[in-house]
Amino acid sequence: MDVSTAIVLLTINVIVLSIVIIALIIVAIVLVAKLNKVASNVQETTANVANITGWFTPSKVFGEIINVINSIKKK
Repeated sequence: MDVSTAIVLLTINVIVLSIVIIALIIVAIVLVAKLNKVASNVQETTANVANITGWFTPSKVFGEIINVINSIKKK
């Protein structure tokens, strides 16, 4: 095998590997961006669930029911 043939094959190999590495880096960046978006949606959903859970405590629910009954009795 000639030295020039080996150099050409190694150059092609380096170019292909560089393209693959760049593609993998781009895929990783896209995945991280999508995971960030999912994480922010999860945080928003968790905050909403926490607010709903806070409102549906038994003392709050029974207190509101008593307030409604009292306001009906006053009329």
